[in-house]
Amino acid sequence: MTTHTLVLGVDVGNSKTHVAVVDTGGDVVGAAAGTGWSSGDLSAATAVDHVLGLAERACGRRAGFAAAAIAMAGLDLPHQERDMVDRFAAAAPAPAVTVVNDTFALLRVGAPSGDGVAVVAGAGINCVGVRGDRVVRFHSLGRLSGDWGGGYDVGAEALALACRAEDGRGAATALERLVPRHFGLDRPLQVSEAVLDGTVRRDRLLELCPTVFAAAGEGDAVARSVVERLGTEVAVFARTAVRRLSWDSGPVPVVLGGGLFQSRDPVLLDSVTEALDDRLEVIVSDDPPVVGSVLMALDLLGVPPPARLTARLRPLLS
Repeated sequence: MTTHTLVLGVDVGNSKTHVAVVDTGGDVVGAAAGTGWSSGDLSAATAVDHVLGLAERACGRRAGFAAAAIAMAGLDLPHQERDMVDRFAAAAPAPAVTVVNDTFALLRVGAPSGDGVAVVAGAGINCVGVRGDRVVRFHSLGRLSGDWGGGYDVGAEALALACRAEDGRGAATALERLVPRHFGLDRPLQVSEAVLDGTVRRDRLLELCPTVFAAAGEGDAVARSVVERLGTEVAVFARTAVRRLSWDSGPVPVVLGGGLFQSRDPVLLDSVTEALDDRLEVIVSDDPPVVGSVLMALDLLGVPPPARLTARLRPLLS
């Protein structure tokens, strides 16, 4: 085996970084996982070393790959992407390197033709649409760019509605009991106070998503309204991307991925599909996003994807 038979695929998410090294013959050489952006230990200045350190853990080398594809959450603006491209180019892990937003990895794994729409709903929410040479993207800066719908937003909304139920401004809901219970407290407003004084980290609100989904599934109208709002926002992203692509005919694959879709929550999925027309085909991806990165690295070399890539990689990812 020569050094130029290996490709490097990377997914840097909010919670975790996954690295996979695959031989162009189809063998998985190794994989490794580390912290993501939300740990606070990862920054743009340290990202390259972090990624290549994980590559070394996976296969014993930091460079000498034939191609590398790095998909990263948070690369939402052109200057952010250019900066990271320059950083990886300087490190030279491979002669061919691409660095993109993580929505492109989801699209690659869910829509092999390359054309379609991908919506990621994890800690935050983002969308990309591709049709031939045309690409549609969104800023994905949270409330600053009009976004609502990631795990943090769902959790924050659940806390807000629980507080309104407690002080009488809002409708009764099981969230009034379930939200504080998650944090070992008695009342929702105690959670708000704990977030304010730093006893509970603000980013921990995204931990409430399973609670909200469960309450919605059990018939709680307030929790259901939060989940349905999320589904509507996902559908708005997809419809807008299709319209901006002038995609007026034929089926359109809409690939959904990220932590909020992994449970395949029926209330969420029904609210998405009900807000889309019939020609938009919803595909929920169960593949780890790093699979899309590996596929993009192989694309750089014109190498077809090996059979059963996901099945070979999944046991190596933690």
